[in-house]
Amino acid sequence: MTNNIDSYEKKYPEKWVVMQNTITQAFREMTIDEKRLIILASPIVRLNEATEQTAIEILASEFSKFSDIDEKSAYKQMKAASKKLMKRTFIYNDKNEAETEVQWIIRSRYQDGYVTTFFTDEVIQLLKIFDSLNPYTKYLKEDILSLRLTYSIDLYHLAKKYQGMGSFTMSLDEYRKELGTPKSYKRINNLKDNAVDPPIKEINDKTDIDISYENIKRGKEVVGLKFTVKAKPRPKIKDVQQNTAAQITVADLKDKQIEALVCTEAFKADYNDMISPTSAINTDYTLWKPEMSKRLKANPQLFTKRSIQFYLSQIGDYKNKS
Repeated sequence: MTNNIDSYEKKYPEKWVVMQNTITQAFREMTIDEKRLIILASPIVRLNEATEQTAIEILASEFSKFSDIDEKSAYKQMKAASKKLMKRTFIYNDKNEAETEVQWIIRSRYQDGYVTTFFTDEVIQLLKIFDSLNPYTKYLKEDILSLRLTYSIDLYHLAKKYQGMGSFTMSLDEYRKELGTPKSYKRINNLKDNAVDPPIKEINDKTDIDISYENIKRGKEVVGLKFTVKAKPRPKIKDVQQNTAAQITVADLKDKQIEALVCTEAFKADYNDMISPTSAINTDYTLWKPEMSKRLKANPQLFTKRSIQFYLSQIGDYKNKS
């Protein structure tokens, strides 16, 4: 793990969940409610300079909204999940390659309406440090939390990790290990019936991506799966400026305006999926600005989610924060 915290990465809006890929591997065998707690905590940790002394409050009302249950049940489930997390540990190799075991949570408080957790430094780093040494995956909070099946969350993480490549291949043993499936899933029918087909259907029905797969065979034996991941078309976001008679185009802007425009949080939220999560461009602000400025000027037809006027209106906020 690194102590380098890139302030650029803190600018992902609250609606985005951003996690190091390492954390999804540590998710194995957690209950869906434990995973939901960590997912809900992710933006809070990232945007609030959290340390081990920082109280991370997860509201029952928010847990209820995303989990589609009443608030009283949400609080009980959150409390139970937090107690389980208190007993969980994970292992990583430190900078000296020493195997190190740490807790997820060092302290929890339970009060009507919310649960307060205190994460260890190692977990905090997993939730807020993103660079070439710490590859990460990002997705919208409502997409991941709309899922009800434990394996749906795990497969969604995997698919988002490889979305930029369009597909990924795993042996059956690798897939079982990645999802932490029980021994009974050694039989391929059990695996597909519980940890492949239902999660894919739920992901395709509820999220921003479509997943399909095909068997990889050695002779007649199925030895692996090849997954194809495609983004669903996003509806264009309309804003009031699009109704104006004269529309400003990229050609009307000066270079300084374009550079400021591509650095607004709205522009980054709309178009950061154009860059692979593991690319240095997506982890270094000084690379993002020239690269996206160049792309915008060369191919303005690819940037139509909002009007140019909308992004120009956000420049003031960007300058005040930079």
